[in-house]
Amino acid sequence: MHGDSHYFRMDKPFLDAQGRRLEHFTRVETFDDNQGNGTNDVQWIKVSVNPRSREVFSYQPPIVPNNRVAVPAP
Repeated sequence: MHGDSHYFRMDKPFLDAQGRRLEHFTRVETFDDNQGNGTNDVQWIKVSVNPRSREVFSYQPPIVPNNRVAVPAP
């Protein structure tokens, strides 16, 4: 889990030596404060653990109402 580009995203980006995707590795990128962009996009990620699930971890991006960035209508 890391924060870099200020967006929430999940992917399975890593490949083994034979070029196969590593099934049990998930990258999670978190929200971040993007003051340089004039937005306050500080949110949080809820991580749940279920050892009986094939994926084990699940992720939800709840939004903090006071930190919502309003998008103007076109």
